[in-house]
Amino acid sequence: MHFRSLPTVEHDSVYLRPLRASDMAAWASYLNNPAVYEHTSWNYPTIEDLSGYLGNETSGEPDSRLRLAIASKDGDKLVGTIGFHSVAPVNKSAELAYDLNPEFWGKGIATAVGNVLVGWAHQHVGLVRVQATVLESNLRSIRTIERMGFAQEGLLKSYRHVRGTPCNFFMYARLAGSGNCT
Repeated sequence: MHFRSLPTVEHDSVYLRPLRASDMAAWASYLNNPAVYEHTSWNYPTIEDLSGYLGNETSGEPDSRLRLAIASKDGDKLVGTIGFHSVAPVNKSAELAYDLNPEFWGKGIATAVGNVLVGWAHQHVGLVRVQATVLESNLRSIRTIERMGFAQEGLLKSYRHVRGTPCNFFMYARLAGSGNCT
C-alpha cells in the first residue's frame, strides 16, 4: 500500500507508530501466550519471524502489508499491533489483522484503534473493502470486529490451517461504499 501519512489515534492511553526492533521480544512473548494464540492463526512466532514486519510502512509496493505498533502513551510500551495483509490494489481491498497483549484486553483499545485504521484506509488509502477473518472460537474478537461496524458475511469452512489443523473462520467486511455494481 502507498502511504503519504500514517493514521493518528486520539485515545487516552495509546497511539500508533511504526514497529521497532525493540518491540519484537514483547510482541513474540504475548503472541506465544496460550490465551492469545489459542484463538489466532499465529504459529508460535519467533522474534526473527516478526522482524519481517519492521519497516513495512515505508514500502512503495502497492500490495505491501502494513503492521503498526499500538503503544502506550505512558512509557511507549508495546500494547499490541494492527494493520493489513492480503492487500489487493486492483480490488481496493485488504484484510485487517490485530493482536493485543492480554494485560490490555477489555479496555476498548482494539475497537478504538481499529475504527481509526479502517476509516483511514477508506478515506486516505482508497480501500473500498476491508475484511477480517476470525476463528469461529474467538468470541472476544468477534465482538470487537462487530463493534467496529463490520458485517458478518458467512462461515468459511476449513479456510486456513492453524498449527496443522483446518479451521473454520467467519468472514467479516466493512465497506466504504455500497459495493453494488448496478
